[in-house]
Amino acid sequence: MTQDEIKKEMQRRADWHKPQTHVIADYYRIRRKVAYPLPLREMTLLDMPVSGLDTYPWSIWVLWDLEERVNSLGWAATWFGDSDAASLVRTDLEALTAWPCYRQYERPDLSLGHCARMLWLAYHNWDWLGETPRAKIEDAFGRIIADATPYSDALHGQFVSKEDILALDEPHSVLHNIPLIGTVGIALAAHAIGHAIGHELAPVLDRRLHAIMGAILDLRASGHSEGVGYDGYIMDFVVHWLYAMPEEDRKPVIEHPRFGDLLDESVALGAPGDVANVAEIGDVEPKEMPYHLAAHAKLWPMTKDKRAAWLLAKCRIDWMRADALGVLHDVVDGWDVETPDVGGQDAHYATVLRSGWDAESLAVVMSASNSPMGHLQKDSGTLLVGSRGRWLIDDPGYQQYIKKTEREFTLGATAHNTPVINGHAQVEKLSERNVAIDTLGDGLYRMAVDLTACYDASLGLDLVKRSVWLKDDGLLVVGDQISGAHIDRVNYYWHGHPDAAWWVADNWAQIYFPDVTLWVSSPQTELKNELVDRLPGSRGQLTLCAETDKTASIHWWVFAIGDAAPDVTVGDLCMDVNGDSFLIS
Repeated sequence: MTQDEIKKEMQRRADWHKPQTHVIADYYRIRRKVAYPLPLREMTLLDMPVSGLDTYPWSIWVLWDLEERVNSLGWAATWFGDSDAASLVRTDLEALTAWPCYRQYERPDLSLGHCARMLWLAYHNWDWLGETPRAKIEDAFGRIIADATPYSDALHGQFVSKEDILALDEPHSVLHNIPLIGTVGIALAAHAIGHAIGHELAPVLDRRLHAIMGAILDLRASGHSEGVGYDGYIMDFVVHWLYAMPEEDRKPVIEHPRFGDLLDESVALGAPGDVANVAEIGDVEPKEMPYHLAAHAKLWPMTKDKRAAWLLAKCRIDWMRADALGVLHDVVDGWDVETPDVGGQDAHYATVLRSGWDAESLAVVMSASNSPMGHLQKDSGTLLVGSRGRWLIDDPGYQQYIKKTEREFTLGATAHNTPVINGHAQVEKLSERNVAIDTLGDGLYRMAVDLTACYDASLGLDLVKRSVWLKDDGLLVVGDQISGAHIDRVNYYWHGHPDAAWWVADNWAQIYFPDVTLWVSSPQTELKNELVDRLPGSRGQLTLCAETDKTASIHWWVFAIGDAAPDVTVGDLCMDVNGDSFLIS
């Protein structure tokens, strides 16, 4: 990524937006696209029916797209002197400043956060707006503060410090991303015009946000997370609040020992050859929600982190949000970067083994979360296998809101690839993160997790433990130890990449792309083409559905990259499940 590439991309986006008469909101989760007439003069909550939901969050997706439009046109006007783009930005922003309300819900919410941030960035970045639009933005800030502050007070007003939150029986219950992002929006408005509304509200909101962020960061030590998508979403707003404060006041957040966890997640979870394509463990959508990358771009001028520079330099520019490119434009050239290590990596709600970072490398990500937050599912031990910029063994990732077949596909018993025992998938998360990661030498790495407590106690299981070995760029072996008095059947569901083609022959399933084939087999299971199915609710993923020998003490699966299947027989699988040895021909 270079400054010239950023300029070309922003020009391309601006040229696309300029002739548009509508902003297109892609409600991809419910299979709808809506064209909202420009300019948007109020929040429109549609009455389109959405099965099973009384109130759909219509405002979020249209504001994602309006924000992208305004920022693309605004930076084009700034960098290229594009008067047509500037005129469109003024029109869009003046319409936004006239909205009677910026909330969809009776609380500080995401729509409030996005509206406030859109106005904040324009107010601070683009002097060419002129006095009249700036005055209207100030008026909008005042109405945001007056309208939303009582809701913030009701929700978080009792918390003066992080200790107040950490003393709660369930502190996570007040740390969800939605009201936090909305509260950041109020704080940005208060920092912009707090002096003009008769009292000093900004310090009150600063203390509140310090308490919330301090609690989140402290709880990260015991596993708190919403996944890279939503952890990044939070930080992409919090960073603007950090910039609004004096440098000294940022230190409790920036210098917290767990502040770097988000960067660990972003780096570790990227696919070999496409670092922006993070593994979809939990509710993570790498293309639709690249906010963690935007957060790293905006944080870099504060932290000068060399790993973040490496990550951003490798990111595909077409997935980056326009406000992130606006920051990167001024800092991207001449970065000092630091390439992360290979081998075992801790992504805090997942663990990763990888042979390298190039497209030809192999990586395997394993879910391992005890976080109580809902965006991370009960899927500990589930695996994603990546190479050539893709996740060849994949996961639905997101959780569908609508209670139909797609929700079952994303959350049901067949949603993940940990063993389904007697028809039962996991019902609990890890009580604590108990993952072991070992470097065994000669390009061999191992990770393992005890999943016993994740299953219903009524199954009477003595042990469920998943061990995973990665060898160089081409071989991955999974061994599941399963024991108990009443095991009637053990089933597996291996989801492939949504665009992959499949073929099964000679007990090997092939997940095929023209540039890579992933071979999948189990010495204890007869694989046939008829076992590859598109499950109800799938967006495109085909799934290998297999039942293994219930009497086996260890259920083996082999995955290999190459032009031909490896020569492996059951006798060759001589891996000690404690990681002491590895022998395979």
